[in-house]
Amino acid sequence: GREQFHGLGSMYCRGAAAVILTYDVNSLQSLTELEERFLALTDSASADCIFAIVGNKVDLTDDCALPPDENRPEKSVASCGSKARKQVRAEDAIALYKKILKYKMLDEKDVPAAEKMCFETSAKTGYKVDYLFETVFEMVVPIIVRQKAEGPPQTVDITDYKPAKRTKSGCCA
Repeated sequence: GREQFHGLGSMYCRGAAAVILTYDVNSLQSLTELEERFLALTDSASADCIFAIVGNKVDLTDDCALPPDENRPEKSVASCGSKARKQVRAEDAIALYKKILKYKMLDEKDVPAAEKMCFETSAKTGYKVDYLFETVFEMVVPIIVRQKAEGPPQTVDITDYKPAKRTKSGCCA
């Protein structure tokens, strides 16, 4: 069913100051599909768009080295054995980030470092979700402020509407 909505994606990215691309850390295929299906959607984002690559569902992995988080109860070593082995490594996400920069023809010197823009989160437990959004927000606000200072807005103000004056037509006057 995703195919029928695929064409709508570019509409949601149009003029975006930030794009968060999310994959499942337990599925290498989800990272591959992210690149194949959604990279082209970023074409309609703003030229100085911030990209974040986010691996989700770390709560389902056997990675017992996760640091404590106030939103997530401590895991015991015994409970880690029943979890799935993570299929996507941080290096894979960093490689995708660098592919995006190459695709967008951006110089790595002019954008945030890949290590700073690749995250692993858990939407279920809230692990590092706040950190993700705070990081992206801190980078996006200066971009938006600069865009507003540089030129006219990208939107149309409908409160400035002035109806056109009606003129009498030559044939029916």
